[in-house]
Amino acid sequence: MALGLALEASAYPKPGNVSPQGGTKGLEHWYFLASTTSIAVELYRILEEVRYIDRCPEGSLGERIYRLYSMASRLSCGRNTHLGFTMLIIPVAIAIGELLSIKGSLDIGVKELLEEARDLVRTCRSPEDLEWISRAILKASPSYLTRYEGAGFDVIRGKGSERSMWEFIESFKKHDLILREIWEGYPRVYKAYTIINSDPRPGLYERIAIAFINIASENIDTTIARGRGYKVAIDVMREMRKIRDLIEIGSPMWRLYAEILDRELRARGLNPGSIADIVATASSLYVVENLLKTQS
Repeated sequence: MALGLALEASAYPKPGNVSPQGGTKGLEHWYFLASTTSIAVELYRILEEVRYIDRCPEGSLGERIYRLYSMASRLSCGRNTHLGFTMLIIPVAIAIGELLSIKGSLDIGVKELLEEARDLVRTCRSPEDLEWISRAILKASPSYLTRYEGAGFDVIRGKGSERSMWEFIESFKKHDLILREIWEGYPRVYKAYTIINSDPRPGLYERIAIAFINIASENIDTTIARGRGYKVAIDVMREMRKIRDLIEIGSPMWRLYAEILDRELRARGLNPGSIADIVATASSLYVVENLLKTQS
């Protein structure tokens, strides 16, 4: 599962996003590769913890999110390479562990697995979740944190800290694409997965880039919206839509347009980070499914 983060970071062209061609906003490609190593180790521990349970693991989901994020951030020099990815992948990992403990296999479709991950967050509630998630957010130190004012929990002042992860998502889902993704049952992750898992002829990295552009063409990216405002985020979405339209008509010009937009967004410091987290999660599912096919 951790490999999905490295695969997404290695695909090109993804306008405004990190790739081997260059970093963005202080994030370099190798930071993501380094984070993947630690994420893999911690995800394995989490899978081992939940493999012999009936439903909800002991402890909180929030604690596992904090644990995974903080472990991997050390290898990426404290840069925020994976907070959104961590929040998306932890419920999926626990759902996989649960299915392995009950059925002994993952004989289930990807869509059903994602629905199970969402239901797990809804039912496995701990009043400590939000305290741990807040620690992870503060550790990530996103640039918008001190400026953002919205409904829900106050991370900095710590008011109303006894809430489950589901209650946290319910409070913030209107303001955050990652939280809305979990609330709705991972629909964008599933769409990105179907694109990545499609016709293999374009090559895996190109399919990941196409998935990134498709999701970015239909959704306002939270990272851009909070940092630079919704108008800028909407403009970026519209530019992504133009590239998607070129892909859909089979024009090879989509790649040139994507490369031009990539240079422009990098110059302006615009990084669709939330879209990248969604596509990285989809890449993880692709890896898991293909590894299981190979083993069987």
